[in-house]
Amino acid sequence: MRRDVTTPAAMMAMSPVSPASPSSSVSDDVTEAVKATVCASLGPQAIEYAQGGARYAELPLEILLQVFRYVLYSQRDLRACILVCRRWCACGIELLWHRPVVHRTHTLFQLVHVLMQGRAFPYAQYVRRLNFSLLASDLEDSLFGRIGLCTKLQRLTLAGCDQVAPETLVKVLRETRSLVSIDLTGVTQTTDAVLEALAEYCPRLQGANLTGCRLITSRGVQTLARCTQLRRVKLCGCEDVDDAAFLALLNNCPHILELDLMHCPRITDAAVGRVWLQPNQLRELRLGHCSLLTDASFPTNTLRSVTPEPFIVNDYLRVLDVTGCHLLTDASVRGLVDHAPRLRNLVLAKCSRLSDASVYAVSELGRNLQYLHLAHLSLLTDRAVIHLVHHCTRIRYLDLACCVALTDASVIELAANLQKLRRIGLVRVAQLTDASVYALVERQATLERIHLSYCEQLSVPAIFWLTQRLGRLTHLSLTGVPAFRRPELQSMCRPPPREFNHHQRQAFCVYSGRGVDDLRRYLAHIYSDEVRAAQFGTLHPDVRRALGAGYGA
Repeated sequence: MRRDVTTPAAMMAMSPVSPASPSSSVSDDVTEAVKATVCASLGPQAIEYAQGGARYAELPLEILLQVFRYVLYSQRDLRACILVCRRWCACGIELLWHRPVVHRTHTLFQLVHVLMQGRAFPYAQYVRRLNFSLLASDLEDSLFGRIGLCTKLQRLTLAGCDQVAPETLVKVLRETRSLVSIDLTGVTQTTDAVLEALAEYCPRLQGANLTGCRLITSRGVQTLARCTQLRRVKLCGCEDVDDAAFLALLNNCPHILELDLMHCPRITDAAVGRVWLQPNQLRELRLGHCSLLTDASFPTNTLRSVTPEPFIVNDYLRVLDVTGCHLLTDASVRGLVDHAPRLRNLVLAKCSRLSDASVYAVSELGRNLQYLHLAHLSLLTDRAVIHLVHHCTRIRYLDLACCVALTDASVIELAANLQKLRRIGLVRVAQLTDASVYALVERQATLERIHLSYCEQLSVPAIFWLTQRLGRLTHLSLTGVPAFRRPELQSMCRPPPREFNHHQRQAFCVYSGRGVDDLRRYLAHIYSDEVRAAQFGTLHPDVRRALGAGYGA
């Protein structure tokens, strides 16, 4: 005889928290874990499901679990499924509690209450992922300490939860030994003791985001490197981290894929140079604002003069960020391209010594290159940019902000050759005129974000045509453009940041999302009548012809 688990009212009472996130995804590992739990929970009765004659209960566990994965996006549907029979309930209840959503403190109280009571199911054992970033500073230290009940927790996100004390965190880590990922972004009280606890209690750890944890030191990171399965480590803004930490991760973690050392000023050539001297699997390396780095950090003659070891070719590296490394020269870029030929995302912004020679070298990346940041390279000329866009035709994002020597010639060529371009940054390229805007119109199939702030020669008619032709446009920045310092145009902008002063607020002009749509409709209304249009500027003859008989109707 088929045995139902309980009444619907009782089942609803067992799940007071909103348990399943709309974006939840259940991995094959989780599915296998659920299958094992189901078999254990049903015990000798595992074969009784077929005796009631209900055909839907005869599905094998693997198929049933696969079906349940399609209803995870609907909490109501999944709850309905677990009320069908004991077998379905055993399969669905763990999926329902896989990733509880905690968006208010009251919700967290409910979650902890249910976890401590247990009732009909060991809910704490079902929780695999917890994200407290929506609570941030509201997360109470004492309440967080109860999360140690979730002994099978795999992913823990505490971004912005700056009230969590390191002692409490260590207490929780001592119980959650299956942890594979932890995000402590902005948890400013985090100390080396937390990293030591991770190394001791979480040997399966693969990802650690320690951005903004300013109290940790290289000693703590060296201890963390004992987690040999580490793949992703972010140490952005950890100012006491030095070469010893970098080398410990590189030497002890053979599967390391991503290293973020942005704003770590104590990182030097001695550590970064090893990336090109020993085999590794690094795919992303972020070294922005590590101001001590020189050409000796990369495969150049400068590094060769320091060590006789041969350079390796890193076919894995896809992302490299050296923003603000102002001591680098064209020789570094030349070496990078030769020894990391599959770079996809390259950030060279504010490397002020780089010239056209660097861009010619980058051009050899060809179709691999998709994102390129060249902002503040004042030595860059049209000739190099034109060469680049003819060779790297798959670029999707190009930032040329503050490249003051560039003219319309560069924009006209990139508009004609970059068929996949989605975002373009041209802030403070002062020589640009309406000719550049009309050229960008040709990208109406792909362009989504355009930054034209402080391009003072641009006019309203050119932007009107841009908004009419680029249907996918979602962001347009025109801050500091005199033609857009009109109250009726600025009324559709998004609000300026709070930290802006009075002068910056007056110049601020950024359209995003609905603001772009509002601007598009407003300018269409203005240019539907010649009298109104005269107040904003005359349309280009080609635009008038394109509009045809509809203009002035």
